[in-house]
Amino acid sequence: MPSLSSRLTLPVFFLAVLAIFCLIAPNFASAGNFENLMAGYAFIGILAIGQSFPILLRGIDLSVGAILALVGMCIFDLSLMFGVPGWAILPLALLVGTLAGVVNGLMVTVLRLSPFIATLASLAAYRGLVYAISGRQLVPELSTKPITDRWITGFETYFDLTRVLGLKGVVKLPWVPLSFLILLGTLLVFHVLLAHTRFGRDLYAIGGNPEAARLAGIKVGRLTVAAYAISGLCAAIAAILLVARLTTSTEGLGEGIELTAIAAAVIGGFSLTGGTGRLLGSVIGTFLLGIVLIGLTQMGISPFVQQILTGLILLVAVGNDRLQTLRADRQRARALGEVPA
Repeated sequence: MPSLSSRLTLPVFFLAVLAIFCLIAPNFASAGNFENLMAGYAFIGILAIGQSFPILLRGIDLSVGAILALVGMCIFDLSLMFGVPGWAILPLALLVGTLAGVVNGLMVTVLRLSPFIATLASLAAYRGLVYAISGRQLVPELSTKPITDRWITGFETYFDLTRVLGLKGVVKLPWVPLSFLILLGTLLVFHVLLAHTRFGRDLYAIGGNPEAARLAGIKVGRLTVAAYAISGLCAAIAAILLVARLTTSTEGLGEGIELTAIAAAVIGGFSLTGGTGRLLGSVIGTFLLGIVLIGLTQMGISPFVQQILTGLILLVAVGNDRLQTLRADRQRARALGEVPA
């Protein structure tokens, strides 16, 4: 169990970075900027929540960006090519993402492929499938036609927080996007699932020691498939929000976004060696990256420098994860009297 000080490290660092950019970046501390931050990173936060489940089991899901694109293109095709109503598209979109995650889990458990190889292969396969079913390619005139179904575009809705709290005329607060509220709802549901159910306890046990978990009677294979299914489901939710924001979908939707989701989960405290992490940390890690990138943009820093900095942040997070693992191993060895104090 992490100590209170270790749990507070990330939130304190997040607030410190936020305060720094509020002071040095022009117009950063504005209602409009925080609206953009919430809307622009809510779907990445949902991806990071989903990515946390495979990482918890010592795995990884490199295909979440491709699943997002696949679900997005399914929404595009069903809406514009076949005229399917949005209320019917939404459950189908969630099903497509979940099944794509199940396929990943089956490759890891049944075919016994390493998670890296399995999801790298599915990344290529799903991305190719996106191009194969692309309505933009099959019916070129649809490439400039937006999705207008309110069941889909309605997710790009904002709520006036000032009016909701009865503070109109007193203070100006940012409007809260529906996508951010969906992120909070997703976080709550999966936090309860992970922290307060047997399913969650079994996942932590598998991540800590898969063989010991198997000997204890835990269905390691089934739960591994479930973890990848959750990752696919979260990618589908993120796709719905992103398509609602863009009112369209492209073949390149979500390219490279899997690295941001992985970075957010690792920065948030999910160890690549498995068995540790909290979903709130993944969300905080997402918005920490968002604050840094938006703040640097407002300061006029080149996007190439921002990419380098994102890589350095991930490198530091992974290095810290490795350091904490080595420290914990050494402490256990001392407790067993295997090394001198």
